[in-house]
Amino acid sequence: MYRNKNYHWKYLAAVLLSAVMLIAGCGSKDPAPAAEQASEDMSQTAQTADTGEIAAVEEEEKITTENALVGICFARSETGDNEYLYHALQDELVLRGFTAENILAPELTGRSSRQAEEIDECLAQRCTLLIVSAVDNKDIPEIADKAAAAEAGVVFVNCRPEDEEILRWTEQNINAVWIGSTYEQDLSIQMNILYDYSGTDRGLDFNGDGHVGALLVGGGDQARTALEETVRDLGSELQILGETDSEDAEEISLYTQEILNTHRKEAELVLCNTESAALAAADGVQLRHRLVGRDILVIGIGTHEDTCTAIINKLMSGSTFVDFYEQAKLTAVAAKDVVEGNQARKTIADVVFKVTEDNAQEVLDQLWKTRGENAGENSTEEESASEEEEDDDTEE
Repeated sequence: MYRNKNYHWKYLAAVLLSAVMLIAGCGSKDPAPAAEQASEDMSQTAQTADTGEIAAVEEEEKITTENALVGICFARSETGDNEYLYHALQDELVLRGFTAENILAPELTGRSSRQAEEIDECLAQRCTLLIVSAVDNKDIPEIADKAAAAEAGVVFVNCRPEDEEILRWTEQNINAVWIGSTYEQDLSIQMNILYDYSGTDRGLDFNGDGHVGALLVGGGDQARTALEETVRDLGSELQILGETDSEDAEEISLYTQEILNTHRKEAELVLCNTESAALAAADGVQLRHRLVGRDILVIGIGTHEDTCTAIINKLMSGSTFVDFYEQAKLTAVAAKDVVEGNQARKTIADVVFKVTEDNAQEVLDQLWKTRGENAGENSTEEESASEEEEDDDTEE
């Protein structure tokens, strides 16, 4: 009996001691090694996750030419200018660091509604930049606003925004740039051609009466003022023999013949503000049997195959030319600057040079070469244009 009680108390003492030790261990402020390691691992995992998210956000926000998505939405042009630029531009963009796979180039269109759809499609795909030749200059403000709303930049080329619209881009911080030529530039090139001819043996005053008799086809006050200053600077006086604002080729040809009949010896210059007007005037000069370069000059604005041929055959004296290769380079440079946030200017107008007998063959070769390279693609575009015309007829 005694042995059993003694055993019982020993057993109770052992249990109490174990409980005390257990309580002391649980109340310790120092975590167990395993728990401490687990806590550190969880902290590092959370930190790594946070860092990864920040890095991902930073990477998404950083746009470069390599990852920028570019949409080229061009109007179809009767003269082929946009077709030439359309293909040259894509090559130049790649040379400037853009990725070919990231360039969206819908087919050229002659309808504002279709171009609006193409622009919407490009912006829906999160294009960083649009390069647009507007079908109608009146569409430019809406296109600029669409790009701004999508936080995309836009470069306008081979179209002409109003001066007020360009000012609005600056005032409203719209990331837009216009690249093209102005009439002032073309007029300056025309005056340079006159300076070139003034250095020849015959000069500009072919009949030697101290006056340069001129017919103005378009251009208005700007053309008259520039011509007066140039002729005076070259030592003669300007005599305006006639002016017309007609855009009809037959009317221009007949009017030119009329001036030449009335002022046989006095007529020494025909200055035109378009390419078609210059070709029409050259036709009138030829019909009156006057020799270009010997007793009269015919100078226009704009150069394509027919104008080059006319200059080579001495039916025209010279014209201006928008070099689409140079235009493509300037557009690609502007595109890079817009994407990288380095484009400060809103207008870039440095793409015009003169075409005379000295370089007309070179320009003609360039035009024919490019036309040949794009022949296959142009045929596809012509089919598309035919489909658009059918759509228009259906809508009507």
